[in-house]
Amino acid sequence: MRCTATGGHGGDGCVSFFRDVFVPRGPPNGGDGGSGGSVWFEVDENETSLSCVKQQLRAQPGGNGRGKTMHGSGGSDLVVKVPRGTMVRQITNTQELAQEQKEEGFLDTLDNQIRDETTRRMMEKKALFVHYPRWEDRNDLKQVRVPAEVRAHLWALRHGEPLTADLTTHGQRVLVAGGGLGGLGNPHFNSANDRQPHYALRGLSGHTRLLDLELKTIADVGLVGMPNAGKSTFLRAVSNAHPQVAPYPFTTLNPYIGTVDYSDSWQLTIADIPGLIPGAHRNIGLGHSFLRHVERSRLLVFVVDVARPAPWADYQALRTELELYRPGLTERPAVVVANKADAGPMARDNFTRWQRMISDGTPLVPVSAKYRKNILKATHTIRQVLVAADNNTH
Repeated sequence: MRCTATGGHGGDGCVSFFRDVFVPRGPPNGGDGGSGGSVWFEVDENETSLSCVKQQLRAQPGGNGRGKTMHGSGGSDLVVKVPRGTMVRQITNTQELAQEQKEEGFLDTLDNQIRDETTRRMMEKKALFVHYPRWEDRNDLKQVRVPAEVRAHLWALRHGEPLTADLTTHGQRVLVAGGGLGGLGNPHFNSANDRQPHYALRGLSGHTRLLDLELKTIADVGLVGMPNAGKSTFLRAVSNAHPQVAPYPFTTLNPYIGTVDYSDSWQLTIADIPGLIPGAHRNIGLGHSFLRHVERSRLLVFVVDVARPAPWADYQALRTELELYRPGLTERPAVVVANKADAGPMARDNFTRWQRMISDGTPLVPVSAKYRKNILKATHTIRQVLVAADNNTH
């Protein structure tokens, strides 16, 4: 999905002066503007989809400064909860996005309208300031130096690095759109040459980013199989998940994650990936939308309908699609679940023949997910292979 994240606009600094009965021309006492809020993404393991992310994310703006040195309040940050496995990628830079969406920004407007470089720079500098009433043409800003942090913020708005992030850990945070700086009040510009500055710094806009979010499901085990092979039924039989089950292909349209609880309190998570068809690596069928969810699984469980005429051909077709999508993916540990092993003599004959054909040592476990037969052996085998793979890794 795509969303737009915008940091809060900074509040303007205030131009005011101390006034009293016996002090008609007191010193400047304008307050600073508050900084705008930022937009953050935070990983929450309780979230399972990107439906919690709105298309428009905007943090709270900062408050304007006021007289008597009263500073504006800072804008509140917007923290968006996202599931583990979220990939964040910026599509375009901030300046182009602001022009496309016609954001209110004096820098972009001036870039489009003013061609003369000297005049453009002077006008930009003038637009950075808020002026005392009727003093806009009287203020001489040639000797006024823009603070370094303001220049750095403006440079980052134009030339900031594109954002990319991989959110995999619970509680992990990433800043996706920083808030704008608050403007400085006129006391900051008090100098020996100008004791009565009639200008203050305007608040700056926050970062705006167009983001592409992609969820790659993180699970210990990924179920891979043809449509209607019984993956969802197997997941219902071994875990606490309840995906939809029906006697037709592509019943599962979204990944489901279930947790398998063992008698010794050991747990593992299993992701039900929607069915793959030949050509899925070229994005045929549901293609890339679901192949990406397999990438993070530590163990692959191939669920194959053993009652079909040549189940070993389906198994090889699945391995081919995975290898063409991401070379090396089939080198991960794997278990083959021969589902519907109780469907009749053909299923039993196919299983016996397939056992003789396997030469790479991949475990082949016959089950009947619908009637929950031999499920304990399947989960025990999955755990053995997973633990052995972890031990070899460490």
